[in-house]
Amino acid sequence: MTATPTHQASELEAKKQLFDMMLAFVKSQCLYVAARLGIYNLLSDQGEQSLSTIAKTTQTDPERLYFVLRALAHVGVLEEKPDRVFAPTVMSNLMVTNRGASIGHLAMHLLEPAQWNAWNMLEESLHTGEVPFERANGQGVYEFCQGDDWSGDVFIKAMSFFTAHSIEALLDAYDFSRFKTVMDVGGGQGGLIAGIVKRFGCKGILFDVPYVAATAPAYLEQQGVEAGAIDIITGDVFVEIPTGADAIVMKYFISAWNDEDAAKILHNCKKALPPHGRIVLLQAFVPDLDEPKTAPDGIMPGIFAVQINVAVPGGGWRTKKQFQSLFEQCGFRLEQVVDTTTNLSAMEFSIAG
Repeated sequence: MTATPTHQASELEAKKQLFDMMLAFVKSQCLYVAARLGIYNLLSDQGEQSLSTIAKTTQTDPERLYFVLRALAHVGVLEEKPDRVFAPTVMSNLMVTNRGASIGHLAMHLLEPAQWNAWNMLEESLHTGEVPFERANGQGVYEFCQGDDWSGDVFIKAMSFFTAHSIEALLDAYDFSRFKTVMDVGGGQGGLIAGIVKRFGCKGILFDVPYVAATAPAYLEQQGVEAGAIDIITGDVFVEIPTGADAIVMKYFISAWNDEDAAKILHNCKKALPPHGRIVLLQAFVPDLDEPKTAPDGIMPGIFAVQINVAVPGGGWRTKKQFQSLFEQCGFRLEQVVDTTTNLSAMEFSIAG
């Protein structure tokens, strides 16, 4: 049977997409290496630079470095000018890492060697049921980040960026003014709770493990939070969650745990809340078959869910229906779902009678 022109065009388009998928790792590694070398910072601080200057500053071989920089220019991250001069772009400026938490920190966290090594274990782990990150590195991702200063710092800043990326859209869409005290469980440096407290004037509680929460006071001060507006409490969500809040928020937190561990956390949340209390799950939801696969900000939750699952035990973003079922099994009732203009949505749960 002779292929029709329509079939040939369709097949050619499919090949283009497959070529792009196969070489996506090249793009991501070039993006990562330039961040680690500080090239985005250099171009942002000092403007366009020659290849020889960039190589000298980064102590790299200019001819090999050129391949990386040229590739980044071909995908729009950098701009290449005549005589091997490279200039910053909107994208490269977003990758700058010397002016606070940025998407550059998220890229470095997701693409660092320990994470990269985990992907090499994906096939084996599908057979054994192990967590790829743990198989590759001999420990969990949180333990790894706690024990490695660079990785820990990048992880905390990556999570702070993810919060900053979506917080204004969330606060515009969801009203926290109903609550007297809001507690952020697994709140990191406190970007989310800072935004809530500043916008709505409520009392805040930040709850996280000690090594993460230790970075919060300086960060909250930078955010302009008044002294005493947010209490910082450290502990273990599997042991006990502090009381005192009438609303608990959890952003991308429950998705790091399998159903059994998530249920333990939710039961502790239920114990910590008053009868009128609420849990506000802040999450990107994996779409059902009939829902759009890409969020308004370009993130594909179904793809990101694989990253989470490779990194943590039983982790993975769920669908709205799966989260609702999980919470209902733990004694909560869905009250509303509020979408935003980013990947982040809010599911509000009350305590079932």
